[in-house]
Amino acid sequence: MNLKLEPKYLRLENSRNRLLDELEGLDEVLLNTPAPGGKWSLNQHVAHLILVDKVTMGYVQHKLKKKEELPSSSFSNQFKSFLLKLALQSGRKFKAPAPVATVPDTALLSELRKEWDDVRFTLEDVLTDTPDELLDKCLFKHPAAGPLTLPQTLTFLQDHFDHHLRIIQQLKQQLIA
Repeated sequence: MNLKLEPKYLRLENSRNRLLDELEGLDEVLLNTPAPGGKWSLNQHVAHLILVDKVTMGYVQHKLKKKEELPSSSFSNQFKSFLLKLALQSGRKFKAPAPVATVPDTALLSELRKEWDDVRFTLEDVLTDTPDELLDKCLFKHPAAGPLTLPQTLTFLQDHFDHHLRIIQQLKQQLIA
């Protein structure tokens, strides 16, 4: 794996595995219970996180295969990436963009884990195959923040995960109480 990307990947993996291990101890009915107000269940949040990883990696793979000239990161890209980070850390809730908003009504956590494992294997392959000279190139286009480099994309995935982790932890406390 690219040594410059490995720490970000390992943090993503550790976060994901801790969450899934924590949720594994819960009953499937509880995991699929919608939040008050018809909001997403715990498993729906997990399904959304998987979908974001999958769509993001699909976009990056597409850009890498096109063999076209990729734009270099600019100050504007870096600033927008920083604003995205702040927005996700703010605690505000956001409407999911259409390509990642459709999640199943119910799911088995074991199946979600397997699907997420597969997506992360793909991510690991992408990170292993990406040469250093592409690390400052914009390989992903976030719907709000615009073009991001691969390191910025990994930061976004972690910040997005952390954003949902806070929601998942709050919902879990509500459902258990």
